Amino acid sequence: MTAAARAWGRLGWRGLALATTGLAWISYGASITVQPRYGTVRGISVLLDLMCMAAWGWLWIGAGVLALGFSVARAGRDLVGVFAAMGPPLLWALAYALGGAVGASPTAWGSVAPWASHALLIAIVAYVTRPRLIVPRMVTRGAE
Repeated sequence: MTAAARAWGRLGWRGLALATTGLAWISYGASITVQPRYGTVRGISVLLDLMCMAAWGWLWIGAGVLALGFSVARAGRDLVGVFAAMGPPLLWALAYALGGAVGASPTAWGSVAPWASHALLIAIVAYVTRPRLIVPRMVTRGAE
């Protein structure tokens, strides 16, 4: 068996989704930690009363590290990574929705669906690749 086949056997679609999301969140977190974009700061301004932008960037980085780390765990044992992959984009979607609602950014509504959809895609992958429980087939008398 080649190294690539072994790696794929370990990751699969679920692990690949967590690994790529983890890398993306690490990259995104680093970018908003070092040089946050004006639109991002304005759109999520409701969160900036809780923590500064650099701290939010580190939260994204931490979530990315968790998602990446749990990408090699077996399905069902990787739920920390799944939640880490879903948490930040859901938080950002909520922040943009609130930012638009309070008038902090008139275009914030446009960022709600993209962030929420990424979390939904992770949930779909996690559901489709969930471990199947083996339940004995119970046949009652006369049901054959």
